[in-house]
Amino acid sequence: MASASEASTDAAAQSPDARSYAEQRVYALSPLGVWTTTALFYVLLAGAYAAAAALDHRALIVRGPDGPVLERTAQVAAVLALIICAILALQRHSHLKMLEEQPVMARVLGPGQSWSPETLPVARLRLMTAVGVAVSLAASLLYLPRGGHFAVFAWFTAVSALLGMLFFRGVVLTRMGSRHAVRIVSNLKIDLLRVDELYPWGRAAARTSLIWFTVSAATCLLFVGGVLTLYTILLLLSCALIGVWVFVGTLSLVHRRIRQAKAEALDGVRAEITALKARLHDDAAASARLHALLAYEHRIDSAPEWPFDQTILVRLGASALILTVPWFGQAVAGLVVDHFGKAMQ
Repeated sequence: MASASEASTDAAAQSPDARSYAEQRVYALSPLGVWTTTALFYVLLAGAYAAAAALDHRALIVRGPDGPVLERTAQVAAVLALIICAILALQRHSHLKMLEEQPVMARVLGPGQSWSPETLPVARLRLMTAVGVAVSLAASLLYLPRGGHFAVFAWFTAVSALLGMLFFRGVVLTRMGSRHAVRIVSNLKIDLLRVDELYPWGRAAARTSLIWFTVSAATCLLFVGGVLTLYTILLLLSCALIGVWVFVGTLSLVHRRIRQAKAEALDGVRAEITALKARLHDDAAASARLHALLAYEHRIDSAPEWPFDQTILVRLGASALILTVPWFGQAVAGLVVDHFGKAMQ
């Protein structure tokens, strides 16, 4: 069962979801929570593969050098299903958090501005859906089986089409989000004494990086099967760097806007300071006013220039560690198999 907070969040999101894209409406229509719905969807995909393997008389479990293991094709199927579910669940999680923080962001947005795009490029989404399905189906034809296993082939074809659809639709949605961010950042109301009001931008960027880290970690599962090589180390580092780049790139627009506001404020304050210094001998109140302005200048000059704090950075670092899950999981599984193997001897 979904938690009460999860259910209430979903209920609150019903109205925005009514005009949202299909991936969000699927979750909005589900009576269960995000993670329960995702788990059921994974069971559905895995169960469909098991049924296809049974129709093709293909084994799911085979004997490996250390005992029974999941057959290689079944491993790939499990990973592909996990990638799909990770994309859907984390997109939904990010969407719900954005809706939760919308009232907070409304205070710093310009008049008539919304943190999330008001309109969707429906025609382009439909076109990219068709393109993704067509590209995936064309690629699947290169692996058309010649000796049976047509049910398993049909499963991989359907899953590949779903992945292609999610990828191409994701490109459109990402471009739409980037263009919308450029529009609203230029009208942000920057209070340099309350930069923490912009921290939702940092949390949103960290959630976007989490999607990348998680999907990359799931993809890395396809390469698990041997010792940690230079190739896998480079793969891990590349994934981590891209995830960090997504985080920094998303926030660079806000960073430039904060720096611009800071420069304008400091120019004005320093001009007043210069004028007051010239009146120190003639105006008794100028000294007190000057000290106040100097303190204000220090506050402005020391204001953060990036919309995140240490807590958000810790979350980003923790999500980056997800990339190590495939290899830690393999090591733990190896220890378990070795332990039980020795116990059976």
